Amino acid sequence: MTDTSSSDETTPSSEAVPERDSGPDSGVAEKAAQENVLVQPMRDTHFDFQHKVFSLPGAFFCQEPNSKEPVLNILLGDLKAALAFPTLMESFQIEDGTHDARLLEIIEQGLAFVKQIRPGEEIPGELLDGRASWSVEDRHRITAKGRLTMQIVSSFTGNEIIVSDQSQLEQLLDDPQTHEKMKAAFAKIAERLKLTNNAEQYLTDRIDDLAQELSYIEALRDRFRHIRRIDQAMAKLVTIYRTDRTFCSELNRMQGLIRKPLREYDMIFDQADAQTGDIVGALRNFHPTIQFIRKIRDDLRAKLLEWEELLQGWDEVTMERSPKVEALQKQTYRFLASRYIETTVWKRGG
Repeated sequence: MTDTSSSDETTPSSEAVPERDSGPDSGVAEKAAQENVLVQPMRDTHFDFQHKVFSLPGAFFCQEPNSKEPVLNILLGDLKAALAFPTLMESFQIEDGTHDARLLEIIEQGLAFVKQIRPGEEIPGELLDGRASWSVEDRHRITAKGRLTMQIVSSFTGNEIIVSDQSQLEQLLDDPQTHEKMKAAFAKIAERLKLTNNAEQYLTDRIDDLAQELSYIEALRDRFRHIRRIDQAMAKLVTIYRTDRTFCSELNRMQGLIRKPLREYDMIFDQADAQTGDIVGALRNFHPTIQFIRKIRDDLRAKLLEWEELLQGWDEVTMERSPKVEALQKQTYRFLASRYIETTVWKRGG
């Protein structure tokens, strides 16, 4: 199930939605479905393709592993085919500007957030209303709420409290003293924001909304720690393979390459954390703050999807001499070299 933020979404009034005529009877609808005839208007929130090629069994979209181009995967008898979009549109006469062509453009954008999309599925929330199309665990919500609570309490008591352990965060959140300190902090925030009516409830709701958005950052932070574990695993392998000079030399180069993304990701998480460093400013400019957090979330999510296959491999492998370790090392070396190796362009003359 996809988690959604309750921060700035409103539900249209029922008076604004006209009643629709009743649909066709079940017999007609079934016959139309069998004939692949579109009997309902397009749902703006779903990939409702019209061409029959998209209704072939097992059809799905993904990025081609090497080129990263979006492709449609289909079964033609015993043949598996991966059709790049220009080939797909030319082969099946899908004209530019048509309904299906526009959906293909959205598919290309959506594959930055999910690895596969099937015809008929919901368009990723990132492209609809900004909500995430993936879910987080309760522990990430607790961590986000706890860090935010401690940040608020610290900013108004003058005593900085840094807690990263989840069990300690849970205890602090349940502590009556923390509740009292939050009430005092809310009173000061309300005064600075010139809030009068029901200020405590308003601020409680806003903090909950912020914590929900930040829970995705916490989930990504948790997963990105596995990239650092790859670096740690390579250090262990240097010891395990210490008699293999070639292998150790490659590991040393890989350790140098992986430092670049680690620094880059640390900077991005610092940016996300800084958005609530001034909690009064974040609440005063609430909607821009949410938008910026979501942009960071989406950028990190897209980067993480590139790593996911490698992360799974390193999570499952045992640190010992084995063909599996050596194959994973080569796969990782190719991945890092193709993205993070620095090249110098030489030019003749001054």
